[in-house]
Amino acid sequence: MLKPFIALALLLLALGPVAAQETRRAAPGAPPPPARLADLAWLAGAWEGEGLGGAPAREVYSPPMGGQIVGHFAQSRGDGIWFYEIVSIAEANGSLEYRLKHFNADLTGWEERDEVRRFPLVAVEDGAWYFDGLTLRRDGEDAMVGAVRIDGDDGTSREAVIRYRRAR
Repeated sequence: MLKPFIALALLLLALGPVAAQETRRAAPGAPPPPARLADLAWLAGAWEGEGLGGAPAREVYSPPMGGQIVGHFAQSRGDGIWFYEIVSIAEANGSLEYRLKHFNADLTGWEERDEVRRFPLVAVEDGAWYFDGLTLRRDGEDAMVGAVRIDGDDGTSREAVIRYRRAR
């Protein structure tokens, strides 16, 4: 099994150039902005787009329930699934936090058993929810841009940007 940092390096190789910066970093010591889960209710449903290397990607979110929006992401490669993410968006300290875990196609995890990737909300502006290194931006009624910053071991960072359309 590939270690997470090796897998992320492979993701970097699959990415094409990104024209505009979609993600933001948290300012040191800045409090998270106030936000409610209901503000992201528009995410509910299935979204399709071209993911890494132009291969199909799919993201699915539930309506808010029990204080969370839960969902999953699947990235294909060739004729099969490359990896999955299990996702939760939850209210935390009067704001929101995006949480996820990665899995290979055979459902073996990338992170350690109790490890969760956490992205606290850092800003909300003009239909965009900027989590620390991950962005969900509404683009009209049936389109969305999803972006994630991937930090390399050498100190560089790149973005993976997926332009989604609501699945019919």
